[in-house]
Amino acid sequence: MKNLIACIPEKYRSAVRFVIAGTAGAIFQYAVYYLLLYIFGLKYPGDTFMESVAFTTAYVTEMISNYFVTCFFTFKKKPSLKNALGFLFGRTLDYFIQILQFNLYTYLEIPASWAGFIAIVLTGIINYFVLLPFYKEKKKAKNAPQTLTAINQKVVEIDTNNTYHEKEENIS
Repeated sequence: MKNLIACIPEKYRSAVRFVIAGTAGAIFQYAVYYLLLYIFGLKYPGDTFMESVAFTTAYVTEMISNYFVTCFFTFKKKPSLKNALGFLFGRTLDYFIQILQFNLYTYLEIPASWAGFIAIVLTGIINYFVLLPFYKEKKKAKNAPQTLTAINQKVVEIDTNNTYHEKEENIS
């Protein structure tokens, strides 16, 4: 897997890793959701509220595991308060988009198993662009002026007569 990703240009690697991590996370979320749908269906047949509970529980479970995958695999960063808050912000937004879609699809009488799948897949891409600013380091401009501390330096100048002249310059 590492060699495959190394073949991709650097600027696209985090997006590719995001797709891999996101796909694994979506499969995990959907598996938990589907399992809970089955369990709740046995205990509470026909209860649409429990379908939302199953969806939310699966989402939170996947979100916790996906935070660490996002840090270590997708963006290659250590967990920090900044990226945790960014992740939580992005995933909270993502959740509301997913749950609204899920409820719309079930209202339109799409079976709950398909409604969850569609909602998970359609909001995954949005999440990448919401999270990206919280994980990217700001790049320094190539021609940005550098701040120097003033120092005294001896400069040796050679004139056309090969005479050496020493002088002190204050560089700032």
